[in-house]
Amino acid sequence: MYRIGERKKDRRRQIIKWVIFGVVLLLAMLLAYYILHQSLRPNTTVHQAAAITKVINYKTMTQKYSEPDFTIDIPASWSFVTRPAGPYKTFTWQSGDRVTDGQQIEIYEDTIPANFAVNRVLVVAGNEGRLSLDGAASDNCLTFTKNDTSNSYQVGAAARWQGVSFWCDQDNVQRDVVGTSSTDGINTVILSSQQSKTTHKFFFTYTDYAINPDYSVFYNALNSLRMK
Repeated sequence: MYRIGERKKDRRRQIIKWVIFGVVLLLAMLLAYYILHQSLRPNTTVHQAAAITKVINYKTMTQKYSEPDFTIDIPASWSFVTRPAGPYKTFTWQSGDRVTDGQQIEIYEDTIPANFAVNRVLVVAGNEGRLSLDGAASDNCLTFTKNDTSNSYQVGAAARWQGVSFWCDQDNVQRDVVGTSSTDGINTVILSSQQSKTTHKFFFTYTDYAINPDYSVFYNALNSLRMK
């Protein structure tokens, strides 16, 4: 039996049901969209590979030579050169590279060829029983002696680098000979023996005929030198 007000209540219930149904449907659609979106999303996880660090140990590539007054590390592939007859006490090592005619390290002890002219100079200092290197080898000395050949018939042109004197070889511009010098004198550095407490004079040279000489071999050898 129809009563006044009941139709209005039924209509209100139906509206509420449709609103609830719409909300549930909307939530279901949003949930479905989220699930579908996640399933289609590419996996972008990046696994960073561990860094590979290669350590080069200079000592494993050298051989230690023990001479009467000092020890020095020379590249293991190099060979000792027999000392020639003459007034100088020398120690010479040479590489076997035939392409560049070989690199060579030569050490003069006590009796120093004061007139030995070089193309580049490396300033060193005696630090008790070892050497201290003051920077790197200079440029070819022709670049800062202004090509002065007025005394080319002599041992070389008098030159200075970083306040230290040396002889610049201007007659042999094609070679590349590095020589050490210090405030102790031209071609001279004084080192102290740790055992006998005596001093010795040294002159070090490095020759490399390659187009791009590798002076690090010379630097490493000098840094390794220790007086006995």
